Amino acid sequence: MPAGRSQRQISCALLLAALCILFACQSAIASKSYTGRRISASSQRKAGSYRADLVSRQETCEKPHFVDWAVWEHGCVHERNVCLDQGVFIVFQDKVKPGKNYTGSQLFDTGGAFYNMPGYLDNLKGTKTAYRQPAFRTNTHRDPPDILDPVFNKCELPLIWWPWWPFNAGDFTLASAAPLHAMLQEGIIDRNVKFTPVLDGFRMPEYIDWELQPFSNFKIETLDDISSRERSGARCWENMLLCKPHGLWNRRPDWMKQAWHHFLKFGDFGQQVVEYYRKHLPVIHKAETTFKVAFIERHHKRRIENYNDLLAWCNTKLELPAGSRFTEVDCVPLNLDHADRYLQTLAEMQTVDVLVGSHGAGLINHMFMRKGTAFIEIVPCGFDGEFHDDSFQVPARVQNFQFGFKLTIVSPMLCSRSEAELGDPDVLSREDWVRGSFLRDQDVTVDTNSLADLFQRILSLNGSAEAFINATAARPDFAVLRQ
Repeated sequence: MPAGRSQRQISCALLLAALCILFACQSAIASKSYTGRRISASSQRKAGSYRADLVSRQETCEKPHFVDWAVWEHGCVHERNVCLDQGVFIVFQDKVKPGKNYTGSQLFDTGGAFYNMPGYLDNLKGTKTAYRQPAFRTNTHRDPPDILDPVFNKCELPLIWWPWWPFNAGDFTLASAAPLHAMLQEGIIDRNVKFTPVLDGFRMPEYIDWELQPFSNFKIETLDDISSRERSGARCWENMLLCKPHGLWNRRPDWMKQAWHHFLKFGDFGQQVVEYYRKHLPVIHKAETTFKVAFIERHHKRRIENYNDLLAWCNTKLELPAGSRFTEVDCVPLNLDHADRYLQTLAEMQTVDVLVGSHGAGLINHMFMRKGTAFIEIVPCGFDGEFHDDSFQVPARVQNFQFGFKLTIVSPMLCSRSEAELGDPDVLSREDWVRGSFLRDQDVTVDTNSLADLFQRILSLNGSAEAFINATAARPDFAVLRQ
């Protein structure tokens, strides 16, 4: 066979192979492009659905009410015509547009707001974490389609806030839930507010939903939830509030000359939460003549070392005063470790006459007890002081729906040094307050005579707030006992 013909055959074969490869690549690219188009079309259909639903609701919904001039007193600012995209605030206002009217893009300062890294002790290095400053920018031609042509939601008022220490139930109630409830009570906002916590990507604890849902017509969702591109078509609002609520940790400015708990109605908050869920609560039977005491269990730090002995003593040796409306005693353990048992806990609180526990988040449940009941806060050696009373004693005194009592341990023989103090110092934060956490986290031994004395004082009130107010006025140490 001539050499020229052989070479032509080889060239043809190579050309054919190259064409086949090219065809295969084009097919793959076309397939991939088709898949991309299909995904894009699906997303567009979903966005269209969200948009259509929003447009239809705009005509008939009840518009949110808020008092613009008053929101700043509660640590909030009001912004208009804002869209959200993956946590970024896109503002349709000249003040953030580059040019003559530009005043800056930092419309809200979250400085001083911290969250606790969930799952870690609060006094470890790195647990206390500052929130990232929110990102604001103007709208541009490069925005996602739903933001290029926005429909501003007039039916909801997102109240977006940076909660202090949100992964502790007690701190959340005192620093977020109660202040937000107060804004509602004062008529500064209404139920058409959409409570939206910023949690830096973490899943929302159940108690945030449970405590705030009674006060809003809309689902409680995080900033990550409502700004997700999965929600495309419904990520723009006509009005929005950005807040750092005044509460336990974010105190009111000195120039306001108001206590941190000014406006806050902790008693109303607790009773309204219970009323909202009442029809869903499991039934727990308790006779009206039974004096029921619940002792909060703790399995690490701040333990009551003679916990089981206290329960046994309470059930067998606690004496009721003559003439008491109670004829028998029932002292029970109370485990609050399971966040998903919220309704069970609320139901249990409706049957408790006295709640006993070490200083800690569990005592916040006193707000959900019946009016005329009481709680005893056990405070370990060296931890007593007015500042620490702000956690439970001060909130209880605002309305005296429940009566706050305190058993302060002063004998070093009855306190055991905390695990953090005895452990590796290199794992601990260097902030000054950590030294106080050593005192807070001590285990204690409770004297039964001291506890019996407090029970007698509680029983003498017969559930009367007036009697409690008069007793503490006549004798300032009536609700406090040192052991």
